[in-house]
Amino acid sequence: MKEYSFDFNHRVKYYETDKMGYVHNSNYFRFFEIGREETMRNLGISYDSLEKNGVMMPLIEQYSRYHTPALYDDIITIRTFIKNIPTLKMHFDYTVVRKEGDKEVLLCNGWNELCFVDFNSRKPIRCPQWLKEKLEKVLSEH
Repeated sequence: MKEYSFDFNHRVKYYETDKMGYVHNSNYFRFFEIGREETMRNLGISYDSLEKNGVMMPLIEQYSRYHTPALYDDIITIRTFIKNIPTLKMHFDYTVVRKEGDKEVLLCNGWNELCFVDFNSRKPIRCPQWLKEKLEKVLSEH
């Protein structure tokens, strides 16, 4: 199986920065969420469609490592990776970069994991077969 990645560009808003003019560290987790949601949407899997099919995906763990600060009005790229077909949990990797000339500067990298939960019972479930099949198809094409 191959790795799937999706890039989403985001312009840093003033409210996302701190008194020093840097993007506040907590916003990188928001960037991860934006990346994850846009990646799933690009795959044809919206969170709305998951919930309509009785599935929720709560976050269970996440990590980030900060390298270089992003600043107000920077255009950053949130690069989201899916490397494995999920079973009980779905793992996403992220890099957040800024273009400077011909190269990219690494701002932050990290990952998070979400589990699958039945919408009504709120109990953990395995990755739904329809979702697994869709991801297998997309990942085999990339």
